[in-house]
Amino acid sequence: MKYGLIYYRDTHNLGDDILSYAGKRFLPKVDYYIDREHMDVFLPDEREYVAVIANGWYLHYNYTFQPSPYLHPFFIGTHFSKDQMILNDYSYLDASLIRYLQQHGPIGCRDEHTADLLKERQIPSYFSGCMTLTLPKFPDIMPNHKVVLVDVSDELTQHIKTTLPGKDILSITHRLKESEVSLDWNVREERLEEYLKLYQGADLVVTTRLHCALPCLALGTPVLFVRKLNEDFHVRIEPFAKYLPTFTQEEILQHKADAVLLNPPVAKSVEELAFPLIQKCTQFINTVEKTCPDVSTLPDLALYQSLYIDRTQYMRFAIDSLFSIRCALQNQIMQDSKEMEKTISLCNTVLDENERLRKRLQELS
Repeated sequence: MKYGLIYYRDTHNLGDDILSYAGKRFLPKVDYYIDREHMDVFLPDEREYVAVIANGWYLHYNYTFQPSPYLHPFFIGTHFSKDQMILNDYSYLDASLIRYLQQHGPIGCRDEHTADLLKERQIPSYFSGCMTLTLPKFPDIMPNHKVVLVDVSDELTQHIKTTLPGKDILSITHRLKESEVSLDWNVREERLEEYLKLYQGADLVVTTRLHCALPCLALGTPVLFVRKLNEDFHVRIEPFAKYLPTFTQEEILQHKADAVLLNPPVAKSVEELAFPLIQKCTQFINTVEKTCPDVSTLPDLALYQSLYIDRTQYMRFAIDSLFSIRCALQNQIMQDSKEMEKTISLCNTVLDENERLRKRLQELS
């Protein structure tokens, strides 16, 4: 059996690489590196199955999903998002994709929302938790006694520095620069391991990033999660909220998190989630290692190339172009809205000043 690592080649978010890294450690080897956003056009070197652990967030390019017939996927720790490209809904989960997921179920879902979404479509599914909870501790990591702030606002950073005078506070980001995108996987792996080692040695990590907070739990590092009270919190964070202290930025600024900042509590064990994840991934690998899959039903490589990949090339180009136009329009709308807010604010100021002058004239007369 050949094995593939699913990763997001062009990601600007380090968390995507951490998700791939969490799945990679269960693979006996990596024969192929497969871009998450283009799984449908994957072609192996020969007519064969390639086993993959399909965990993480799916998908920017929803129209490219379902995966190539040459992939043998194990879905666990999976999250399905709304269509990010055109319709902003789940219509890409059509009859064909539903049949595909039914065939490869039950689907282990990172959150209850995804599990419910799939169950509504008669796709066997269950809440599995996130694969980053299975990350093992690195050996010989000494405490660095830092408080690490990951993608925290300037206002909150200053507040924490004031609350913890004399503490070694390091502010970093999971956002990748353009020069750090699309690098070789080995380079990316070394980079993310440095981040994880930093987190493991820290006294406390404060973050707005789910895939900073969950790895910290796995590494046994105290973590404070800065949450937003919106749909994103309930969909992505709520299943893990009982394992870590969560506060809004406003609550932290109001000193409601001072007890956590001044005396970080010991990280709660996530073994009840991590152990089943490890068991299921190990069982999947053991099973495929012992099987000799029948490749006779797989399409001829040249046929798949000509009938699917080549024929959908123009569609991809067209949809990508539409998406670029949509993004440009959205950015212009946001910019125009900000300008309109400024104009309205200025108008209100002028009206207030006119009213003040009118009253003053009345007084003088």
